[in-house]
Amino acid sequence: MKLLSILAIPIALGLAPISVIGDEKTGLAFSTWPKFRSGIANTGLAGGSGAVGAQKWSFKIGFEIDASPVIGPDGTIYIGSWDKNLYALDGATGKKKWTFKTGDWIRGSAAVGADGTVYVGSNDHYVYAIDGQSGTKKWAFKTGADVLSPPAIGTDGTVYVGSSDGNVYALDGATGSKTWAYNTGSFVHTSPAIGRDGTVYIGSYNHKVYALDGKTGAKKWSFETGHWADSSPAIGSNGTLYFGSCDNCVYAVDVATGAKEWSFETGEMVWSSPAIGDDGTVYVGSSDTNVYALDGLSGQQKWSFKTGGRVYSSPAIGSDGTVYVGSSDHKLYALNGASGAMKWAFKTGNCVTPSPAIGSDGTVYIASWDNKVYALR
Repeated sequence: MKLLSILAIPIALGLAPISVIGDEKTGLAFSTWPKFRSGIANTGLAGGSGAVGAQKWSFKIGFEIDASPVIGPDGTIYIGSWDKNLYALDGATGKKKWTFKTGDWIRGSAAVGADGTVYVGSNDHYVYAIDGQSGTKKWAFKTGADVLSPPAIGTDGTVYVGSSDGNVYALDGATGSKTWAYNTGSFVHTSPAIGRDGTVYIGSYNHKVYALDGKTGAKKWSFETGHWADSSPAIGSNGTLYFGSCDNCVYAVDVATGAKEWSFETGEMVWSSPAIGDDGTVYVGSSDTNVYALDGLSGQQKWSFKTGGRVYSSPAIGSDGTVYVGSSDHKLYALNGASGAMKWAFKTGNCVTPSPAIGSDGTVYIASWDNKVYALR
């Protein structure tokens, strides 16, 4: 049975992350933020808005957090830590529901399937499937090296994930069996974006971004940048793929051919993954301390906002157009998406390199290197 929610149609077009088109037991969870960058197109666009920067709760993990939070269909927050645990937190109260222990650090974000299964990688070389309600392991798949890549879930339930062994893997979401693997030749730490036709787009440390057939893993095309491609790509509704590179540039390429449409040079490396507003504006951070708003068609700068530190965090966009992004100056910023004016800033105790997640009620969830997860309303 196919679920054709009216909220599902925009995400298939790369616009909105609220839900996906798919079978009721496969695909992404029906949540505003079920994976890193929200939906399969990695647009970073959510359905909630209205946060004013007031702390609702915080949860102290006691060790560094690189991973960004994701949100389950019941509002549960899932986040991993350098203490080797995946945490499930009550989104309303911050109370711990359960923890799942892996064999090493968890540095990448999780992804939540439509049946509530939580998929996450670990530095112990494994990708895990965990029951989202109980925290019990369903299966584990061993790669050849650490797994920092946040998984993506196709509409047929296939789990796509990269590894530092150089491979992009396609795994059966129910069993963990390998469907295919494509070797890029270098670390793959980015989170895949998935196109309407099932094409998987992902970057590698070999300086390339790839388009792979989601069914077979066959390469459709690759695009070479001047340095590591460690920014997760995002798919615009205009048929353009956007991503950053450590060669200081943001790129726009045609999703079908890989031909370059434009590039925009920032002052330093771009680790941040782009977010795409509903008007096509591309928002991205840079190590030069700025957040940029770029015209999605031309690459022309609309505005820039200077933070007090490097911006590794990937922006998230509320339904009212507010752009939320963290900085190594210890702050989470809320910016007016049209003008770049600061609405508010929330100060944590250390760098905010993880990316925000936005709940359906507008609550913004963020982690900091002060070892805490915050909920801001």
